[in-house]
This record gives sequence, structure tokens and C-alpha cells, in this order.
Amino acid sequence: MQRHVVGWLAVGAVSLASACASEPPPAARAVGVERMQCVGTGQEAEQLVKSTNVLHVEPLYSHVRSSNNNSEERVNGAKLLVRPPKGVSAERMTRALQCHNARILLGKVQGESIADDPYWLPDAWVNIDVTPENGNFAVTISADSVRDNLQVFKRANRYGEQQMATQPELP
Repeated sequence: MQRHVVGWLAVGAVSLASACASEPPPAARAVGVERMQCVGTGQEAEQLVKSTNVLHVEPLYSHVRSSNNNSEERVNGAKLLVRPPKGVSAERMTRALQCHNARILLGKVQGESIADDPYWLPDAWVNIDVTPENGNFAVTISADSVRDNLQVFKRANRYGEQQMATQPELP
């Protein structure tokens, strides 16, 4: 009998530890991002989203093991290759887009003002990272579930079509 009690206590402790290790809710993440990094980025973020010239959009995949020693690929977000906005570093663009995401989730900015904006989802946090790539910026966006990642990719495709760069731009 005592073994069963100890066993149940161990299961409870593991369950509690895994529950504490999970990601915070999207609104809590948004509050943290806004508090830590969103001073003076409101207008800049919306302008960046409206004026970004997209060169290419592609899905991000993750390889997942499935039954019978097989593996499959699952959509894990999207990658947009964009022209760098004049005077904006990759770090500054990352920060502005993350703040854009946070402010929409917190209801401080209207989310539907830009059609198919891939940098936010209703009731979900979108991870955003901007890095230099061959003279352009690679904007990597992903969410916490396959369903949300499919939505991110769908929105990124539509956004990319609307914001597609039409002429080459050289420095």
C-alpha cells in the first residue's frame, strides 16, 4: 500500500513539474514583451508591416518521428525573405515586430488593420526572429502548435503576395 502512495506522489510531482515548465499563456508573454522592449516602437512597427517588400516566402518544417520508425515533416512556421528597410537593423526589426504582436494580443492596436498580417494570431503567441541573409533579412515566424503554424504559413503566403517586391533595389 505504501508503495502505491509513493508511486502516486511521484506521478503527481512529475505532472506538477511538467505543468510548471510549459509556456506561459500568450497574453502573459505579450505583457512581458511589451514591458521589457516596446518603448517607442508603435508607429514604427505598423509602418514596417505595411511597407515591407517581400522577396520570397517558404514554409519551415520540422522532422517528427512517427510510428514504425518512420518520420514525417510538419509545418513549423514560415520564413519570409524581405528587403531590409532603410536605417533599420535586424535587431530593431525583430523588436518592432515582436512589440506589434504583443500590442495586438493586448488589444492596444487593431489587429485587422493590415490584411493577412502574419506577425500575430488571435489568442496565440507568434515567435519572430529577423536575421541578415545575403544582403536581405530572413524573418522567421512560428507558433506553438501545428494548427497555428499552418495558419502562420497561410497568412505569410497571402501577405507575401500583397507585399511582393516588383523591382530590384540596389544600394
